[in-house]
Amino acid sequence: MWAYFSLNFAVSREESSTKFHSELVSDVCAGETSKFVSSTGIEIYFKNLQWDSEFFGIPIFRVEFVSGSNNSGEPSMSNSFVEFRSFIATAHTEFYLFAEIPTEESAVLIGMTGGGWRLIETRITSFRDDIQTFQFLNGHPTRSAVSADMDSLKATASDAVNPFDRFHADNFFSSNEASKFMATFIENSFNGFADEVLVPAMGPADAFVTGKYLHQLESIGLVAGKNVLTAVSKDRKGWYSHLIGALCNRFKERGVGVALVTTQATNRAVLRVLFEHSFRFGRATHIVATYARNESKHV
Repeated sequence: MWAYFSLNFAVSREESSTKFHSELVSDVCAGETSKFVSSTGIEIYFKNLQWDSEFFGIPIFRVEFVSGSNNSGEPSMSNSFVEFRSFIATAHTEFYLFAEIPTEESAVLIGMTGGGWRLIETRITSFRDDIQTFQFLNGHPTRSAVSADMDSLKATASDAVNPFDRFHADNFFSSNEASKFMATFIENSFNGFADEVLVPAMGPADAFVTGKYLHQLESIGLVAGKNVLTAVSKDRKGWYSHLIGALCNRFKERGVGVALVTTQATNRAVLRVLFEHSFRFGRATHIVATYARNESKHV
């Protein structure tokens, strides 16, 4: 269970397990997370993502946790995910199922792929747990985005395509859908989903970085901040280093102790910049998915 906790590199395994279990139980009690039990006793906890479902016009579900993997063989695990897919398909003629599975959960990954689920993306989370000693000085100042930047922000998010992220790597999503999603994501980020949206101080807002403050560990006195989305236009090549540095400076000002960034394992440029800023490896996860879709209805 500890491996599923998104900040497991910042605290002990015991604390990670306790925090994740507490959040899972709370979501189940609130009706936000459901549980499917396979014929072999494997428990699969999952959520119906309402906003995503409405945006793409198809029910979208995310697996949150899989229990019982340590005591099950490969056939049992594979059958469990076949049964789970059939369970969803019974209620929905169209659907999209995905999960972000920690690398440590090899039995679950083998079971999912054995059950017909596909590996879409591998992610790496890098972190600094000494952000209060961070100081990035550069000749490329930044500022907080304003409403007048929205057209530039949306165009940049749409045009700066990363072929290896989940929405561009999975052929479930058309290129048009992926572009619209990215544009909507940055618009929503500016309108409150993110706590920080930084852009170059001079010229158009054709490069940006967003940040969000995480509250899972405040009970033990640890404040964390996460880089959620970044996009850089061709005209701003090299600007990621300035933006992530500025975001970390902003995190420092806000009292953040741990800063984290998640990107694709294939994104060597971003990983190189993070290492230059003294970020370290935190965790690795895999995005795995399966779906049923009437392609004629979605363009």
